[in-house]
Amino acid sequence: AAIRHAHDAYLTTAQRALQDIGATVALQSQLATALRGGAQPRIARPTAPVAFSREQCYEFARGRIANVFGPRFAAVDSYPVRVRLPDDPLMLVHRVLSIDATPAAMDRGHIVTEHDVAAGAWYLDGGRAPVCISVEAGQADMFLASYLGVDLQVRGTRSYRLLDAEITFHRGLPQPGETIRYEITIDRFVKNGDAWLFFFRFDATIAGETLLTMRNGCAGFFTHAEIEASGGIVLSPDDCCDEPPAPPTERVDFVPEAPSRLDESQLDALRRGDLAACFGPAFADLPLRDPVRLPDGRMRLVHRVIELDPRGGRFGLGLVRAEADIHPDDWFLTCHFIDDMVMPGTLMYECCAHTLRVLLTRIGWIGEADDIHYEPVPGLTAALKCRGPVTPETKVVTYEVEIREIGYRPEPYVVADALMYADGRPIVRFTGMSMQLSGTTRESIAELWRGAESRGARLPSSARPSATVRSVHRA
Repeated sequence: AAIRHAHDAYLTTAQRALQDIGATVALQSQLATALRGGAQPRIARPTAPVAFSREQCYEFARGRIANVFGPRFAAVDSYPVRVRLPDDPLMLVHRVLSIDATPAAMDRGHIVTEHDVAAGAWYLDGGRAPVCISVEAGQADMFLASYLGVDLQVRGTRSYRLLDAEITFHRGLPQPGETIRYEITIDRFVKNGDAWLFFFRFDATIAGETLLTMRNGCAGFFTHAEIEASGGIVLSPDDCCDEPPAPPTERVDFVPEAPSRLDESQLDALRRGDLAACFGPAFADLPLRDPVRLPDGRMRLVHRVIELDPRGGRFGLGLVRAEADIHPDDWFLTCHFIDDMVMPGTLMYECCAHTLRVLLTRIGWIGEADDIHYEPVPGLTAALKCRGPVTPETKVVTYEVEIREIGYRPEPYVVADALMYADGRPIVRFTGMSMQLSGTTRESIAELWRGAESRGARLPSSARPSATVRSVHRA
């Protein structure tokens, strides 16, 4: 026991020395860069002491784990696959403030990390960090699981896969200049046959205010054969029911509705803000300078809409199915992870969210890009189940989203369920995913459509000033 205590003390000292060296190298690099440019150095100082720097997180993502956790973990670097953080652009842990865990103990542990939302960040959507980034930045459960020794148990024979999570947002999405702090806890590890599972949760806060909570998180480590043999998402009879009980709803017909399809050029028009080129002449006379649009660049996640029915789906409130082609060199595969390429579950959510946005725009929920933005309804919980991956071998993914609740609080909002397929196989399900258009109301949208009518567009009667609707407000 005395020898083990001495060894652990040595490892702790060595780890601190590595951290000090990393911080010194980073400081020297910043000073040298600034001096070469003839300017005064601008050194970002974290708001709290740092246990592991951003540079060390990059080393964990794409380098040698022994350089981060010390020689006790050197054997892990010889394994063909290990737990990693993603590489850029999805390495979102800017610093680890603290870690409360015993190395290689396979026991409970706690880690605190931060992510800074920078002005001009590649992922900003409507001036905010989208849901996928806000959740993905809490990715250090992988860092903690590795520190607790899971790689020493699975020895490179099994890969990390997220299985379940429940996400609740409690305020608006993060904006540039804000720092998100994540307090992540692994509660326990469980061995199920040869497979290891761990159960975890986290709270994310901004300046002490709760941004989101993640509960009932579960991840596991599986062989390639086990993943291939997975049955995917298995739907219950209730999930397949054609006529489930309809919840209270409020529906306003702002624009004539009909089933349709959208090709890639039409979606590109939506990304440019050309609503008429996307949806047709009913959207041609809107009094909008710069309409809210679909994200582009790396967030070009939907390639075509194969079915859009504003009155479709099990609840008759709207159904949309979209597709995207997958290529082995897609950025979200090559960075996540460098030795085990799979699409992140958080990005799968964003794919379904973009698909839902197309449907909401088609039913007439529009506005100026500077005034409105999409975000979850505070207080509503969305559940995720992942039962299969998207890999470099995948050819086509399909997103199927159906609305099950729609109303105004006063922001327009929907609650929807989504199912994602990889080459026809159902692999991921989201239930209770909510979306609201913050910055607008039913009356504001109706006013835009009345402006279109004054320019010659035909407005449905329910959107005219004399129309009456049944109001439903969620607490």
